[in-house]
Amino acid sequence: MDSTFEATKTTTALLEALIDPANDAAWRAFVARCTPIMCGVARRMNVHDGDLEDVVQSSLWTFLASWRQGQYDRARGRLSGFLITILRSRIIDQRRHRQRRVQASESLDSVSEIADDSAVAKLWMDERQLQIVLAALEELRRCGVDDRTIKAFELYALRGVPVAEVAANLGMTADDVYSAKYRVSKRLRPIAARLDELYEDV
Repeated sequence: MDSTFEATKTTTALLEALIDPANDAAWRAFVARCTPIMCGVARRMNVHDGDLEDVVQSSLWTFLASWRQGQYDRARGRLSGFLITILRSRIIDQRRHRQRRVQASESLDSVSEIADDSAVAKLWMDERQLQIVLAALEELRRCGVDDRTIKAFELYALRGVPVAEVAANLGMTADDVYSAKYRVSKRLRPIAARLDELYEDV
């Protein structure tokens, strides 16, 4: 994958590039940007890992066809809203398919229990923000920030692991963990803000 293309193009630029069926770099970049968010949302909607890839890939291909056929009008709403509708529909299709395959005695969530678009939108924004933070942390790693410092931040700030447990696992003091959170947070903010602009509309 052309990582430079992915890392420097806004969503608008990617969408414009996707009009050209020969622009594989744009498609790969778009998929790389959206797939982690969509997988995270689908998992939180109880999609089985064995079905995850099919649901997400089907959603992305449906979007691409719709976009190239002019069925998505950006003036009428955010791209994320359009993707959410497609993803939710694919999850409903997958749930119905599973219900037809299993025995009646097996317990499955019913289609009616799947969250509506507004609830899925909340899940989407949570996953979007998480992916931006993770991408920013990876950039900090490439810039030479100590991996243990970043790991302390991930465990304490992102996963909510108690500071004493983080310190014990990483061979740090509690003060070291607090310091790591402060230092990483400070350097993370401008990177996350820049990435947020690249993820516009997603």
